[in-house]
Amino acid sequence: MLGIVAIIIILAIIIALIFASTKPNTFRIERSINIKASPKKYFR
Repeated sequence: MLGIVAIIIILAIIIALIFASTKPNTFRIERSINIKASPKKYFR
């Protein structure tokens, strides 16, 4: 029983590593915000 659980855990780890290896090595995060104010008010 314990051996079966260990095999399932090892298989899950192997599947996760294979899945991760198919993803690109880099990623990009972009953020933006709209401020409804004049530049004079914002940049003092």
